[in-house]
Amino acid sequence: MAGKDKEAIVICLDVSSSMNQAPPGYATPLESSLDVITLILQRKVFAESKDEVCLILFGTAGTANHLADDGQYEYITEARPMAPVNLDLIKYVKQEITPGPASADCVDVLVIALDCLHNTLQAGKFTTSRIILFTNLGGAFSDDKLDQVIGGIKSLGTDVNLIGPSLDDDDDEDGAQNGSDEAGPSTSSGHRGRQPHQKEKTPQQRAGGKLMKHILDEVGGEHYGVQEVLPLLSFFDKKAVRQTPWKINLEIGSELKIPVCGYLKVKESTVKSWKSIYIKGKGKEYKPQTIRSKHLNNDEETEVEKEDHVEGFRYGNDIIPISEEDKKNMGYQNPGKVLQVLGFSKQENIKRQHYMGNSVYCFAADPNDRHGGVALSALINALYETNSVIIVRRAYSKASSPRLGFLSPHIKAKYESLMYTELPFMEDIRQYTFSSLTKSKKHQPTDAQLSAVDDLIDNMDLTNAIENEDGEREEEALKPKVTCNPLIQRLCHCLMHRALNPDDPLPDIQEVIANYLQPPQALATECEPYAQKVKDLFKLEVVKKKEEQVGDSLWKDSDTNQTGPAAKKAKVEDGGDAADFSMAGLAKGAVTEVGTVDPVGDFKKIISQKDEDKFQEASRQMQDRINQLVRDSFGSSFYNKALECLKVLRQESAQLGEPEQFNTFLRKLKEELQQNFKKGFWQEIVKAGVTLISSGESSETTVTKDEAKQFLEAAEDKEEDQPPPQAEEDADDLLDMME
Repeated sequence: MAGKDKEAIVICLDVSSSMNQAPPGYATPLESSLDVITLILQRKVFAESKDEVCLILFGTAGTANHLADDGQYEYITEARPMAPVNLDLIKYVKQEITPGPASADCVDVLVIALDCLHNTLQAGKFTTSRIILFTNLGGAFSDDKLDQVIGGIKSLGTDVNLIGPSLDDDDDEDGAQNGSDEAGPSTSSGHRGRQPHQKEKTPQQRAGGKLMKHILDEVGGEHYGVQEVLPLLSFFDKKAVRQTPWKINLEIGSELKIPVCGYLKVKESTVKSWKSIYIKGKGKEYKPQTIRSKHLNNDEETEVEKEDHVEGFRYGNDIIPISEEDKKNMGYQNPGKVLQVLGFSKQENIKRQHYMGNSVYCFAADPNDRHGGVALSALINALYETNSVIIVRRAYSKASSPRLGFLSPHIKAKYESLMYTELPFMEDIRQYTFSSLTKSKKHQPTDAQLSAVDDLIDNMDLTNAIENEDGEREEEALKPKVTCNPLIQRLCHCLMHRALNPDDPLPDIQEVIANYLQPPQALATECEPYAQKVKDLFKLEVVKKKEEQVGDSLWKDSDTNQTGPAAKKAKVEDGGDAADFSMAGLAKGAVTEVGTVDPVGDFKKIISQKDEDKFQEASRQMQDRINQLVRDSFGSSFYNKALECLKVLRQESAQLGEPEQFNTFLRKLKEELQQNFKKGFWQEIVKAGVTLISSGESSETTVTKDEAKQFLEAAEDKEEDQPPPQAEEDADDLLDMME
């Protein structure tokens, strides 16, 4: 329907000399009022509101209004007629409004505003109307038209808002706080940070306050102080979107269908995309067009016509072409929009991490179907009493893919509904297996540490973090309903600044925006000692990683026997797993066995797999490869590779809490090397210092540091007592003998 939720607003601003009085360093009432008006207009612009605004100034040097005649309604100017808000109006408010020398009757201003609304509302384009009056009540008032004003406001159904000082007779603290002389945080001018100027009311202000209080009481109007209004207007509103219901039948089986209407309850808000526009001449805009073309990778860069393009799907090393007809036929054949019940489940079976999607739907009963509303109410209450949910299959339209989700009961005092949240399919879930943090006694927290963390959580509780008017903490902080997105707010603020000041640099981020996602100041101050206690009890030390030497390939080791720094490998995880994103690496598939070509890489890839714990099997395979490399080594050609495998096995065993398996293997390896006349490899082990894993490296073993040290020293002493073995002939000696 045309004119739906469209409001006509008349802003009446007092610009008389009394509105421009304040000591140096303080914001005047006029400056504070201009800040509020600018924020109101900015919010209308960014919300793309269809509301229209008329601006009336009173107290001006001249008179320019449609009712002025024979000295009536003097010093009142209709500055802007009723029209949608635009940048010109905002610039006028910020830059062109100046204080006036005269004083005008506030009741006369209301008469002109009502006459303007009466003429505007006759067109039938508006559903509501409003008068916003900015004054410090310092001007003259007359009551001869008071009944006419009150009757006109009631007949038009107009809302009246007064923004100015307190209307109470006494100048108490509340009156001072609500006064228009006070400057709150401003986002539209340089008045931010100006201290409020509190002064005693004049007799004229007291009389004007009584008169305005009588009018507001009669018509049900509202009064606000500038300090109340500025924080509420310090953020930009998003564009209002009229909710269109998604009408569908909730199908339970083949016979039962309940008509429901779905409304978007939660959806991620995004900013508008940037547009490229070329401006030529006055008022002429041209949108540039992007023309894309594809060319062959040859010397001539031959262009490929659009009709010769074909999409393809890579399957292994081959590319399978897919035509448009194939794409249509291979898609899921959806029967159309549907909301079908698949079954019921308990609420606790729906894991929180399985909540998916970027929106939440609220399903309510169709207002045109009374019987369907009764059936839906019975279903909602049954779900609530049994703590159950409905698992449903949902498709928005025939072109949409089916989704899996659940409906949970939502009961309020005024309505009942079902909340729809999307659930994942098997392909959407990522499986991870993490080692226990408390498996080792070394990592278990003490009672003092647990108590310190409990105290920190209790003192950082946001549910009662904001003080109310009585100084008691009863309000929750960071509620989603009142917490703005700082990115969107900062963008809107910068855009408005650039529109009004094309040549000035962008302003710094506002304090109100920077504090959106900060804990309340009082809460942050109170929790400091508890945070310090946690810091003292949980000592953190910087651990320096030792440089790892990774063995080269099998063929490179066969050419050289020198131990040098290994080539660095790109690491994508903390576990040191090197990732290969080449086509060859992708075609290789998942590693399931420790091979002989790259045993270190294979071992690390297997133990880094998160779906299940494969360390025991990988460790056994790594031990077999070490034995095989030493056994098959021609002289010492494979010793470097085997030693590197042994180092990596030791390191990972210590880090993952599996030291006993390595220690058992190393003891057995020592005996086998002595028996198989492979003492040269053992000498390399001793030289590299690869010994048993001690309790200092892992709490899962009872081997002490002294025992680990003696393990290598005992072998050295034993070898000194034995006669030196006969030197092994290397490959070069054998070749010389053959010649």
